[in-house]
Order: sequence, then structure tokens, then C-alpha cells
Amino acid sequence: MMPDEDFNLLAALQALDTLDESERRALAEKLQASPELQSELAAFETAISAIAYTAPAVPVAPDLKNRLLQRIAELPPTAESVNSQPIVASPPDNNPPSLIVRSQNVKWKPYSVPGISIGKLYIDKKKRQITCLMRLEPGVTFPMHRHADSEEVFVLEGDLIVEGEVCYQGDYIRSVPGSTHSPVTQGGCLLLIKSSTNNEMLV
Repeated sequence: MMPDEDFNLLAALQALDTLDESERRALAEKLQASPELQSELAAFETAISAIAYTAPAVPVAPDLKNRLLQRIAELPPTAESVNSQPIVASPPDNNPPSLIVRSQNVKWKPYSVPGISIGKLYIDKKKRQITCLMRLEPGVTFPMHRHADSEEVFVLEGDLIVEGEVCYQGDYIRSVPGSTHSPVTQGGCLLLIKSSTNNEMLV
């Protein structure tokens, strides 16, 4: 039995995977009525798949790569980079500048306790907090005091003994509101401190 023209068309469309739903049903009916047409359908699919391999090779222009690179180089810079460097977005006009205190500009002053000097970095008048550097000479004891708020101390140099614990460079101490202590240093130290201006001296 020779397949009819309708089957040939449906088989070709099936091989190209372009059948719509009604055409799929029509093809299924023809295959059900004549199962021998399955071999004809397979032949169509084989022929279609071979078409791509029979197409002639398209020669590539020898300067194609250079032209592509030239086009890429002419594209405007993206938001991600300019000259291989990330673009830093400008802050909005209403963005206040950061406070930067250079180490050489810290103004050191004697503290109320002999052997201690203080370099103020920032005072928050609303929160009643001070951020400062404090230098203690060897053997100095800081007077007993009560913390009005949380206090944070970072040891930059030397040693600081707090409640029997010896803290060294890189150590961090946080005291809670209402706590009291009287730190001492053996060899001297340099501290970064954030504390309340309402602390109460107990001696």
C-alpha cells in the first residue's frame, strides 16, 4: 500500500515537530488504520534529521574575531566597571559626610587622674556618650566608678586588668549599666573607649 499525499504531508510535519492538535489526531488515525505506515514515518524522520548534516559549511571571515572585539570595545561602559574598576556611586546630596579623625590630629589632654591622658574622638551630646582614646602609664589604677550606660573598651596596646582578668592587645571588654570596677595596668596601655558621660566616680 502506497501512502497518500495527506499522510506524506503529515509525516513530514511530524518529523519537523510542527503538527497542531488536529493534525496529530489525523496522523494517529492513519497509523491506526494502516500500521505499516510506521516504517514510512520513520523514513521521513531519518531524512529530516540528515538535512542539517548535508548543508554546506559557511566560511568564517578571517577578521571576524577582530571585528567583534572592536565592536565590544566601542560599547559604552557598563554600570559594573570602568577601566576594570568598579563604579562607586556618588552619595545623595542630603547624605552627611563621615567624621574622620586622623591619628596625627588627635588632641591629647591630661585626664583628672595623674598618669592618664585622653584623646576625644566624638561626643554624642544627645545620647550622653563619648568615644575616645585613653592612655594609661605603667602601674596606673583607674578610679572606682559606676557605669551609667554600657561601656565598651578595646585594648589597642599593652595590658589592662579588669576584675582580675588580664586583657591584652586585641581584647574587648563590655561593662553593663550599673556595674562598677577599677581597672589597673601593669605595663601601661592604650585603649579605645565608648562610654557614658554620666558615669559616676565612687572615690
